Amino acid sequence: MIIDGHTHGYHGKHLDRLADTGGDWAAKRIAVELRVAKERPQRFDVAYRVEQLDRFGFDLQVVTPGHHLDANLCPAKAPAKLVYAKALNDNMARLMEDSGGRLLTVASIPLESFERGGQEEMERAIGTLGLKAVMLPSHIDGKPIDLPEYEPFWAQAAQMDVAVYIHPRDPITDKGRSYEADYDLIHLFGWPFETVLALTRLVFSGVMERYPTLKVVSHHLGGGMVPFFLGRIFETYEPQNQEKLIGKVLPKPLGDYFSSFYYDTAVGGSPAAIRCAYEEFGADRLVFATDAPNGPKGGESRLANYPGVIRSLGLSEAENEKIFSGNIRKVLNLE
Repeated sequence: MIIDGHTHGYHGKHLDRLADTGGDWAAKRIAVELRVAKERPQRFDVAYRVEQLDRFGFDLQVVTPGHHLDANLCPAKAPAKLVYAKALNDNMARLMEDSGGRLLTVASIPLESFERGGQEEMERAIGTLGLKAVMLPSHIDGKPIDLPEYEPFWAQAAQMDVAVYIHPRDPITDKGRSYEADYDLIHLFGWPFETVLALTRLVFSGVMERYPTLKVVSHHLGGGMVPFFLGRIFETYEPQNQEKLIGKVLPKPLGDYFSSFYYDTAVGGSPAAIRCAYEEFGADRLVFATDAPNGPKGGESRLANYPGVIRSLGLSEAENEKIFSGNIRKVLNLE
């Protein structure tokens, strides 16, 4: 069995509902999405997407919304953003239903209004609509997702046993390093850095300590930086330095926290990068993903080639099974 653990899309037949619900800014955003559809129709066409699964030998695919409820793409105030989140979750539920359950979809929850309707929407999206996880951007309008004001969300995610997908976003402004905006460098290197910042803050702020059952899925192997720099992390934050650098001494070794995350394998098809993560965290923490329909040929190059990248590592069949389907089945409570 192969489950593609992280992709993007919407139900195209209901995009007008999103545009109407969100107002002018949403109408503009959806207009952009419709232009993208000319190059990547599978981003919106349910039947086309299911046909791809059959053609490339995939059983299921996890689909997250193609944009986030952050200031860059969703500048509405909190109450309006909550209304839009409900429409977006309805869209994702229809995508899952019309695919016959082949496309497993993920919810969006505005954290800034979590205690003013967001918690109820999270319960509706997961409990009533049947969505399989929640997606967060790497920051909320420039605020890190580990701030105390967002603690109720993490407590609820742990209590409900709901997986949390973290997807990187651009910084709220490029004024700090304006040269990142050139050559698409924010996307290429800035997004992985955003991911590793979010994960590390979840560790150092104590979120992962307070909620040890949390299931957090990080994109692009934790930005690729977590496994590659794990030794540097250990050296920098050895216990005698933690009081000064973190403000407290964490009760468990740092490796325990970083190995509690799940890391998806969508890193451009590099066997060496995936091998690095495997050596640090083992097969139990890797989730196969393509990030389609992004990538060459509308993502089809990834669908065709990425399974072979995993198999090229020469792992045991049992380990391959965990990466291809076993781990994500546990994460999404499919078993």
